Amino acid sequence: MSQPPPPGWVPSDQQPDRAAAPGSASPVSGDPSVVAPLGAAWGSYGGAGTAPDIPWYMPVHKPGVVALRPLRLGDFFDGAFATIRRNPTAMVGLAAVVTTVFLVVPVLLTLALAGTGHLSLDVSGDPAQGGLGALESGAVTALSYLGTVFGALATVVLNGLLVRVVAEAVLGRRTSAAAAWASTRGRLLRLCGLTALNLVVVLGLLGVPLALGIAAGLQVGVAQGLLVGVPLLLAGVAALAFVQVRCFQLAAPALVLERIGVVASLRRAAQLSRGQFWRLLGVQLLTVLVVGVVAQVIAVPLTLLGLAGPLFLPGTTGALVLVFAGYLSQVVVGAVTTPFTSAVVALQYVDQRIRKEGLDVQLIAAAQATPGGP
Repeated sequence: MSQPPPPGWVPSDQQPDRAAAPGSASPVSGDPSVVAPLGAAWGSYGGAGTAPDIPWYMPVHKPGVVALRPLRLGDFFDGAFATIRRNPTAMVGLAAVVTTVFLVVPVLLTLALAGTGHLSLDVSGDPAQGGLGALESGAVTALSYLGTVFGALATVVLNGLLVRVVAEAVLGRRTSAAAAWASTRGRLLRLCGLTALNLVVVLGLLGVPLALGIAAGLQVGVAQGLLVGVPLLLAGVAALAFVQVRCFQLAAPALVLERIGVVASLRRAAQLSRGQFWRLLGVQLLTVLVVGVVAQVIAVPLTLLGLAGPLFLPGTTGALVLVFAGYLSQVVVGAVTTPFTSAVVALQYVDQRIRKEGLDVQLIAAAQATPGGP
């Protein structure tokens, strides 16, 4: 008769997948820079390490929102939802506040244009509007795009702020919005630098092929331009996906939690994502799909409300309703979706460090050092 498994037994298909880096030291060597105290448990390891061999009968520790072992797909989503439930003010509330603050400039510009009579939208097709109507319609479109740009900047800041909340939630600790801001505000300039560099990469890999295709089309012909532009653009999209996953996806968590610079965070992200491209890409694509569906469910009613403005209130009032409905949609969608997306990315960072560096050993020690911890 076979004996029952001992307590804490983990099936073989759930054993840690820990990649060893030749010539690196174990993260449990006793080096104080490696086995960090609770306040610095997320500090830089200083290179890819070799996690110690963990017996198959080792129990799974779960002091916070995820078990401290290599994570599976369900762990990313469950952990993200659990973090939001445990820290609603720091996650959803902070996301709403930051997104609103970043929309102050577009709102003020919108009010200024409306006050001077340069913001109007008439869908009746009155030819008396002439060129002025086209100009004012263009102003509405420009303001919508401006709100999108500032919303993207708000997302950058939120990614840094919310990573800290997720990191503490992994240890079973709740974080207030004020504490998250205090611990992250010194990294905001570097986060903006990381975003600017990412934008340059996107423009280079997508803008250059597009520009070459357009130039070829103008010089030779449309068909030749397509023959040149389409393959180059597809190659640029593939290269962009590779660079995003390998270099940028885990860079923000590394920059904030390990308190390193922009270039160092890119190197660190490339180190952690080595050999994990498809895993990281798959989780991120599924996250984008889920977030996209939720965002559409939230945005459609507000979009319909905005479109009703010009129909029933022509002129400046209708244009204001349309523009401000778009701003409100950005705030609500950002407050709901950004915390989830940021949490998944932060947990991917945790997963890679557990797989490659035995971070779970440090986190278990840190959680046990917490009063009332396991």
